[in-house]
Amino acid sequence: MLMPDQPAAMTLRLPTLSLIFFLATAAHAEGPLAQFDPALSESMATAIRNADLDAGARYFDRKCSQCHDGDRNGENFTGPHLWNVFGRTAGTHTGFRYSAAMQGVGKIWTYATLDYYLTDTERAVPGREMNFVGIDETAERANLIAYLRTLSDAPPALP
Repeated sequence: MLMPDQPAAMTLRLPTLSLIFFLATAAHAEGPLAQFDPALSESMATAIRNADLDAGARYFDRKCSQCHDGDRNGENFTGPHLWNVFGRTAGTHTGFRYSAAMQGVGKIWTYATLDYYLTDTERAVPGREMNFVGIDETAERANLIAYLRTLSDAPPALP
């Protein structure tokens, strides 16, 4: 509603700003991986390029290997076999029984999707069965992701 001394352009300001805020927020929205395409930040790409592979291997042995096998000729455990995880579509490794939540992700494991998932597994895949909440520490996550890259017949290029 126009006030007597208010120019017509002023009436557009609030709705226009609201729309701009909504669009900016939606562009940066986060949620389930099945409905969100995360981007790899430059800082995380740098952390992966500079990762400590030995620290990543130690982390894997300490936190992941109880449920996941990473050996080339390994097998599924409580969690799926992780050899060649890069480039694989989430929830599709042959012979492993995935939760419906993980089967519904439909995304390929890349640096960006692994980083997003490993940061907060519940946010990324609500209803997953994996009993692991995530890795807050950027360097630890980068070390693990860089290590997972080595568990491959054809490791992807570093980001």
